[in-house]
Amino acid sequence: MKNALRLLAGGAAVAALTFVAKALDTNATTVGFAYLVLVLVVSVWGGLAVGLCVSVAATLAFNFYFLPPTGTLTIQDPANWVALGSFFLASLIASRLVVTARRETEIAEGRRRELEALYTLSIDVFAATSDVGSLTEATMRVLRNVGAEAGGLILFRESTQTQQVVCWLGVREEETEDLIAGVGRHREPLEFPSASGRDVYLPLSIGGRVGGVLVVRRSAAALGTLRSVAALLAIFVERERDLAERAHLHALRESESLKTSILRAVSHDLATPLTSIALGLDHLQGAIASNATAMAIVRALAEQSDRLRRRIENLLMMARLEAGKSVPRPEPSPASDLFHSAREHLASIGERRPIDVAIDDDCPDAFVDPVLAVEILVNLIENADRLSPPGAHLQLLARRHPVDASRVRLEVLDRGPGIDKTLGLSDAGRAGLGLEIARNLATANHGEVSLANRAEGGAAARLDLPAAEMPYSAGALQ
Repeated sequence: MKNALRLLAGGAAVAALTFVAKALDTNATTVGFAYLVLVLVVSVWGGLAVGLCVSVAATLAFNFYFLPPTGTLTIQDPANWVALGSFFLASLIASRLVVTARRETEIAEGRRRELEALYTLSIDVFAATSDVGSLTEATMRVLRNVGAEAGGLILFRESTQTQQVVCWLGVREEETEDLIAGVGRHREPLEFPSASGRDVYLPLSIGGRVGGVLVVRRSAAALGTLRSVAALLAIFVERERDLAERAHLHALRESESLKTSILRAVSHDLATPLTSIALGLDHLQGAIASNATAMAIVRALAEQSDRLRRRIENLLMMARLEAGKSVPRPEPSPASDLFHSAREHLASIGERRPIDVAIDDDCPDAFVDPVLAVEILVNLIENADRLSPPGAHLQLLARRHPVDASRVRLEVLDRGPGIDKTLGLSDAGRAGLGLEIARNLATANHGEVSLANRAEGGAAARLDLPAAEMPYSAGALQ
């Protein structure tokens, strides 16, 4: 329809020029130049097809009205045949050149816009410092600069099926998600023709991994340019992720620093009153030695005071380990020494109930920081004592790990209510601060704390630690 209107307009222009030239009685040479100019103008405005049609119309009008004999399409003078042919060829060549120049100008302008998009995105990627959240703005700028009428940016999370829509312009059809997932799996762009250009799905690849897809719809930009845009946008995505990770790590460091500071402040504020309480309880025991009931109360208070002091020391130890200001110093540590030290720390428990110790003959030494290992055992024994009925035995066992020969297993067995499996690994009674401290200290020593129910009733707290390498004896080498 548009071309038909342009043809009519071109024909009307030829008719108007012919009428004016006849009215002014213009000579044939001047009219020929006028027709040639008209063909050039119409070719620029209407395109090659319209220009060619106007060239034919102008040639016929020139012949009919201005070359003798006028009023016919015949030519009397042979020289006029040359003039008419030259005019027609000139008009054809000129219109072709004009249209070609116009097309190349449009292509150059399109490339200029595409290069501008690449340049702008490059500045955003390499000149930006620490602004997080500009990915949406960069994507929308890219879509505008490549002339896209719709599209957007999709990032992949765990897989190509778990997609995060960063930004989207226009309508997103149901099949779009499947197309994006396919591009992510195959790592190759997809291209489809559309009403005003084409739709292109471009993978964002960095280091052999596809992190997302850029969708450009109804754009006439060259595929090579779109690939370059996608490559720059992939760098931009990685930059945004790096900035987010850096911000997260900074927040974690600040959190760890704050936690350490709070623990230090709490320990400093509590250490002095706890020491005063302990000294006061010692004096009180001497003063009420003859009163058995009061003596029992004071001893219970002294035990709880010692327990609170150990908890604070454990928390400080964890804070120093997590802050990197203290590191475990592992060494070969016999299970018997570790059990003995733990029982010395808990003399009051040993007075209330029997604590049985059993160590297998082939049990290797644990390769662990002995101070930390003793603290772990102390916390596990306190937990077992708290949950066991009065007078029930506690058992401390040591043996080689039943599955992994490179590890040693230390166990604290009780006769308590066991573990409620519906609440996970540890029930409400066991999920206290002591168990959490034991787990963290074990992890720092490349070990692990776990809980299990005993077949005969009660629970087993297991501490698995690396085993020390056994040196070869001289007799074994012979």
